[in-house]
Parts: sequence; structure tokens; C-alpha cells
Amino acid sequence: MNKIIRYIIVVFLLQLSHSTIAKEVITIGVGNFPPFFIEKDNKGLFVELINQIFSELPQYNVKFLYMSNHRLLHEINSGKLIDVAANIFAESDVDAHLSVPIFRYTDVAISRTNKNFTVNKISDLEGKSIAAYQGAKELLGGDFKQMAESNAQYSEHSHPKDTTYLMVTGSKDIRVGDINIFWYDLQNKFYDQKNNIEANQFTIHRLWPDVYSHLAFKNEDLRNDVDQVIKKLKNNGAIDNIYNKYLFQNGNLASTEPR
Repeated sequence: MNKIIRYIIVVFLLQLSHSTIAKEVITIGVGNFPPFFIEKDNKGLFVELINQIFSELPQYNVKFLYMSNHRLLHEINSGKLIDVAANIFAESDVDAHLSVPIFRYTDVAISRTNKNFTVNKISDLEGKSIAAYQGAKELLGGDFKQMAESNAQYSEHSHPKDTTYLMVTGSKDIRVGDINIFWYDLQNKFYDQKNNIEANQFTIHRLWPDVYSHLAFKNEDLRNDVDQVIKKLKNNGAIDNIYNKYLFQNGNLASTEPR
């Protein structure tokens, strides 16, 4: 009996060792802007989405590599550091296999309520000083691009928190970007303690539908496998559940952590 038990244990350990060795490491290049990607502790909304997807593909171990958006495009096109790039827009100059849309943004224009701006359409932005995220004029439609190129007070910034700072402190009239990034930025103690900032001091102007970005793969077969997983997770509600965890209800700034 002891020999049989020892044999079973040896076989189990060999199988466990084989399964561990057989796992392929997938390096995914990601940005670093909360609440979507947070390098500290590998957390954030988009990080959680990626982990959920690859939990359905246990043959892979995921490794995250944080870098700038510009570096992401270089690495997925011709570099050797990553296998997958996260948060790539279809309009990008990318030579890779894009997944189905997965990462959602809700871009809005935001102003100080006491400015009493009426902004119901793109043309209402003309003549106002605007801080937008990098690449906004290529992603938010032809009317917005025309407005931006003819507006000397329009600027784009690689770090979303810079657009929040410029608008909140009065250097810019309007911030253009994702609403959840804005609410997250306002939780910074700088705004709370030094400027007495509250969510009701801002007006949200909803000018655009939600936009989506993709995972970009060097390997087409892996992209196809991930697309099947994404479809499954959409159908069973798992993706919606993750998004709902990170929503800021009515600009609630009570916590920096997802509920």
C-alpha cells in the first residue's frame, strides 16, 4: 500500500511540475494612468479586465510591463519586449492583430460650474481654452479636430492628471477626457486640502458616445483565443461586473479604491 501511495504522489508531482513548466509567459505592455492602470501592486480597472481574460487561458502566465503610449506602439510594431499591447485604438498606426473592443472610455468636456458655460455641441468649444489628452483631436471626430486646429488655446497632454490640474486651477476653461479619470484625479489630497474642491463644482458636458480600445497581439492565434474569451465574459456579465466596481456614482470621491 505504501508503494502505491508513493507512486501516486510521484506521478502527481511530475504532472504538477510539467504543467508549471508548460505555461507560456505572455508579456503585456500597459500604460500607467489610474484608475485604469496602476503600476503599484499591478491593479486598476483595465489590469483587472486583462487578468480576468487570462484566467480563462490557464496555459499562460501574464507579466505586465509599464511604459508610455508611444513606447507601446513601438514595441508592438517592431520591438521585442512585449507580446501584447493594451489600450490600442483602432486608429493607431499599429502593425498587429487587434482584439474585439474591450477597454471603454467615456470622454466628456468638463468645466467649472461657476463659469456658466453652455456646451451642447462641439462648436460651443470654439474660443475657449481647452486641455485634452494626447491624441484627442484624432479620436473625437472631424468637427472636434477642426475646432482644435483652429483654436490657439487648445493643448494636448500626455498625462491625464495634467489636464485635470490645468482646468481645476483655472489655467484652462475646459478639460476634455475620460470622466472616471477626472473623478479619480480629484481624490488627490492636493485638491481636497488646498483648494476645497468638491464634485458639484463642475459641469459635465456629454458630447461623445463611449469609445473603446483594444488589445494588440503579435500572434494572431492568441488574439483569436482571447476574442473567444472576451465574447464569453461579455455574455455572462463578468466584464460588466468589473466596470461596475470602478464606477464613480455621481462623482462620489469618498474612496480611491474600487467598491
